[in-house]
Amino acid sequence: MSLTDKKWNEFVSKDKDKAAGIVVCFDDKDRVLIIRRSNIDKRAGQWTLPGGHIDESDKSIEAGAQRELEEETGLSCTISNLQYLDEPKPGKFYFLAKKWSGEVDVHIPNPETGQIEHDKHKWCSIEDVKDIENSEIPIYLLKKALEMLKNE
Repeated sequence: MSLTDKKWNEFVSKDKDKAAGIVVCFDDKDRVLIIRRSNIDKRAGQWTLPGGHIDESDKSIEAGAQRELEEETGLSCTISNLQYLDEPKPGKFYFLAKKWSGEVDVHIPNPETGQIEHDKHKWCSIEDVKDIENSEIPIYLLKKALEMLKNE
C-alpha cells in the first residue's frame, strides 16, 4: 500500500503538524535499530525508532520518512524500498526499510536546529525491545515487519 496517492497539498494543509514518518530497519541478524532521545528532548532517554514529522518540503509521507531516517541515523534508503506497515495512531505512519545502506551515526545535528536529537543507538532483538522500560515502540509492528522481510 502506498500513501503517495494522497493529495499532497490537502494532506499538508490538514495534517502537517501531527503527521510523522517512522522507519523500521533490521540488520542481517534480525535485530531492529532503535535510537535514544538526547537530553534536549522532553522525552529524554526514551528509546524509539528513527522518524519524525513530515515537512511541507517533503513530496510524500514516504519522502519524509526517508529524510528523517537519514537525518537521525545517517542511513539511506530509496522510497521504493519503504513498505507501509501501519498507522497505529492517527498521523503516525510506520514503514519497513526493506533495504538500506550506510553506517549508523546518531550524532548528526538536526539540519534546522543544529541540535543533536539522539545520543545512542543499538540493534536489538524484538524480545530485547520488549524489555526496554522507557519505550513506546509497537512490538506488533516489529513482528509484522520481520515477517514481511522473511517472506520476500
